[in-house]
Amino acid sequence: MSQKKHLILGGVGIIAIVALLVGAYFLLDKSIAARVSNRVCIPSYVDGLVCYSQHQSLTTEQTTKITVSPDGKILASSTHDIIHLWNLETGKKQRTLSGHRDWVSALAISPDGQTLASASLDRTIKLWNLETGQLLKTLYSGRATTIAFSPDGQTLASGSRLIKWADGTLSRPGVQLWNLAAQEWQDTIGDQPVVAIAFSPNSELLAAGKQKTYLWRVSTKQLLQTVNSGDLTALTFSRDGETLLTGSSRMKLWSVTSGMLLHTFGIGASDLALSPDGQTLVAAVGGTMQFWQPDIEDYLGMLRGSSYSGLSVTFGLNGNTVISSSSDGIRIWHPNSFAAPEGFFGQ
Repeated sequence: MSQKKHLILGGVGIIAIVALLVGAYFLLDKSIAARVSNRVCIPSYVDGLVCYSQHQSLTTEQTTKITVSPDGKILASSTHDIIHLWNLETGKKQRTLSGHRDWVSALAISPDGQTLASASLDRTIKLWNLETGQLLKTLYSGRATTIAFSPDGQTLASGSRLIKWADGTLSRPGVQLWNLAAQEWQDTIGDQPVVAIAFSPNSELLAAGKQKTYLWRVSTKQLLQTVNSGDLTALTFSRDGETLLTGSSRMKLWSVTSGMLLHTFGIGASDLALSPDGQTLVAAVGGTMQFWQPDIEDYLGMLRGSSYSGLSVTFGLNGNTVISSSSDGIRIWHPNSFAAPEGFFGQ
């Protein structure tokens, strides 16, 4: 057979494979779309049944990262190298922070609500006064792509999903611990790339990883558990610290004490958000938000958060609003309260 025929047949094969993949994606998208509802309702002992249906667009500007203050009133978002601060009670932008020289790769707000940390591909982490917008400190961290404050407010943890980048830049392996009182590097835990980081509610344990998830005791750097999470996308501890949720191609629930797999959810998740009361979990699945009661693995419903994948999710205003962000901006979902039917809580 001539080289030309080989090329023609090879091209036909590639076209067929592409057509098959496009068809599969189309069917999957239709399948997800069929499950997206106009309203999702969540049981609440305070308000009865809290339902989410209509969203409000905060901005249509491409948004890469978001984080919310502990009281849920301030939202920080990033677009390229710029950070925006929003008042969620008014829906108005409060302030814009500039100073990074490359994409902002991660955001976090301290437990006392006073400090915003922003990591960037410019190889720095900047600490800002959240109220005034003043730059407090620049930490020369290398390229960090995930950061988290410890709940006791004493430590900032950072990590990088790559050790060596395409342009030859090197990042520190493992989780870097920064002493916030001294505003300087303190220690390193582990020696692997890091996609996600989470502290336990009592600040004693730290979960981090990339292809697997490692659970460490912070004070001694002792490795306590290694769990087969799969390629990690997100992490969150339960409010009592007894279980750990991992996002991957399959969302999984683990016992912190034993490392035992307790439950595998039938979905993958690119981001996870647990409500302040720990009763509601939102998982980002493609461009949708899936709502669950994690303690009983009860599926509550799905809303469309974006026309794009790469969705980020969080809660605001003390858990009363749900926030999603992606390439088409930021959407806020405000609830409507309905009385729960008799016997809804198993009375």
